[in-house]
Amino acid sequence: MANSPRPFPQLERLPIKLIMPKQGAERRVSGGGSPPRPFREVSEAYRRSLGVQVSSIRQALGPKLEQVDLAPVRVKLIPQAIAKSHRPQKLFSDKSCPIVGAGRLGDLYVKATSYGLGELARTIATASSPQMVKELSSVERIEAVTSVSRRNDQLPEEVLRRSPRKGEGFLTRVRLFEFGNDENEQALTSEFERLCSIRSIPVSQDGYSAKSRTYAAECRSVADVSALSELVGVRSVVPMPLLRIDRSPSQPRSTIPHLPTRNEIEGDIPVVVVVDSGISENLPQLESWVVGRYSDVAPDYRNTDHGTFVAGLICWGHQLNPGLAGIENDVGGLFDLQVLPNSDP
Repeated sequence: MANSPRPFPQLERLPIKLIMPKQGAERRVSGGGSPPRPFREVSEAYRRSLGVQVSSIRQALGPKLEQVDLAPVRVKLIPQAIAKSHRPQKLFSDKSCPIVGAGRLGDLYVKATSYGLGELARTIATASSPQMVKELSSVERIEAVTSVSRRNDQLPEEVLRRSPRKGEGFLTRVRLFEFGNDENEQALTSEFERLCSIRSIPVSQDGYSAKSRTYAAECRSVADVSALSELVGVRSVVPMPLLRIDRSPSQPRSTIPHLPTRNEIEGDIPVVVVVDSGISENLPQLESWVVGRYSDVAPDYRNTDHGTFVAGLICWGHQLNPGLAGIENDVGGLFDLQVLPNSDP
């Protein structure tokens, strides 16, 4: 019997079950952390003030919401609540007016509809949970987006004066609001395109993707800038930024040191791809380092100033900056990959 096999050898490996003395009598331990603390007192007067602001927005946007039930609204947060962790995402949610973007420090943009504004007003008046009270305390004001804010607090004359000349007008950059693929979003885009057609304002998205909702608009007058900044779907109308080079007169041409060409260097060299606005072909010394070219930019939009500047630093960084320590004297070839049009910021 001593050497006979056991009938159920697997039972020898069963786990041991431990029975704690008070098992089943313990109470659930609540999670850590203190409850949300409001930034200030949320009194009835404060709730009424926010409710009046929402009512004013509904009156101001009333005609527009009747045509296209969609408009942006700006929410200004108090300085103590500008951190992302304090963002009022339950107050401004899909059940009322969801957040669709951010502007300046402490500014949020929300998507307003007739129903959403009504739900927001009801929430402001009745919400009492600790989290909602804290989020209510973070709001400084709720207001409609104005034409002045769309121009970045500039007068139409100033926007036109600071815009670069293009054709018969001045080039501005117009950005439309993104509402998260709302079905009414296309109606606001069509309104923008229709206004540009009526006022004969040339627009294009050259250099921008379609998803960016950013356009180059050639405004001919102050009235054009004003008309664009009045559109509900427009987020900003600002001068088109351009790439420029500031040439300092402090170093005359006569003091520029000798800049080596490719035929002065023996052996193999590394090649750097310059992904920029292009390298000029009119500088023989720099051209000697170019091993290839490729361009995605139409001839009318080419401006090689910035790309040439970068290429010069790659080849002759040490010679052009003798007063800066740590710049290597090694040289390299250049492959010109021209991808940035002149109108790209």
